[in-house]
Amino acid sequence: MNKFRVIGCGVAFLILAGISCWATEKSLHMVLPAGWPEALVWGITIAFFIVASIGTKMIADSLFSNDFIENRKGKLWGGILLVIFFWLIMSMPTNTHTFFYNDKIGSTISEDIKITNNYLQQIVNKGSDPSTLVLDSAGKSIKDSVENIITHIDAQFYGDEAPFKGGNGPIIGEYLKQINKILNSKIDQNPNRYSKDPGILNSYHAEIRGALSNALKSHTITEQSVQAARQQINRLSALNDSIQDHVATASLSEAEIRQCEKELNDGYRIISTNKIFVDFDKGTDDEQVYTSEDEETRTKRMSSVIDVFFVDFLRGRYPGSFWYYVFLSILVDIAAFIFFDIAFMKRNV
Repeated sequence: MNKFRVIGCGVAFLILAGISCWATEKSLHMVLPAGWPEALVWGITIAFFIVASIGTKMIADSLFSNDFIENRKGKLWGGILLVIFFWLIMSMPTNTHTFFYNDKIGSTISEDIKITNNYLQQIVNKGSDPSTLVLDSAGKSIKDSVENIITHIDAQFYGDEAPFKGGNGPIIGEYLKQINKILNSKIDQNPNRYSKDPGILNSYHAEIRGALSNALKSHTITEQSVQAARQQINRLSALNDSIQDHVATASLSEAEIRQCEKELNDGYRIISTNKIFVDFDKGTDDEQVYTSEDEETRTKRMSSVIDVFFVDFLRGRYPGSFWYYVFLSILVDIAAFIFFDIAFMKRNV
């Protein structure tokens, strides 16, 4: 009877331990630096789970065994420490992360692509509309200053401003110097002083507008950014169609997820570069996410057990449904520990 008990519980332990170690290994492999051999990660995972199982047995023996146990209290606390470090801190969070990741990564990618494409589309729309010049704060200041000076030049030329003489007077020359300083241009005053030929004023307008347009190029959405955003939208949309198909058939591969991470990261970079021109949704953390220096996409963040469990979950950023994955992880491991303890009991049960 004991033999059947040991074999049965041992088999059950191996099955449940295999599930737990698979989940832990997958989570650790995603968070560890690239280049770690998968066999090494498996070895660490199995060793940790065995140590945690031994810890539970030390606790069970210390509390429930009627036999004499040397240093019973020390083994009890030793077992508790093993369980805390090797299960509560390592196995349980990583298992929870893997269960959550496998269930939610497809929808996370789709949502990440949707939001990213919305902001990329803003860049395309604002940068492609010839009727609207979108400028950053410095560009707006330059444009406003130059247009204000143009108003004064016109007033001087038509005699609507002191000294009310009109024509191409010396004050216009001073205004042109101000414009040259602002725009880093070289617009010279027409030598025909006090001339009221409207062609002179038109020439000033043309030169100023040309210099202003050239100066504002670095303060608006570039054609390169518009083209890059448009291309990235197409790439992400194509990927999203593929992701949806594979999520529906439960065939989403890690290679596809990594490709999505790369394309999303490129999209994030375009948005961050043009952040001054993007209207981020209020009431969300989108601005912080898309303009952060580390450029970590929401999809990439999902692959880190540290961020998912120890940061986002513990800070209450996930809904109550996340507890389902926590309880699932706990139940799998506790069941494995129970079968381990029963299989290696010194007495009959």
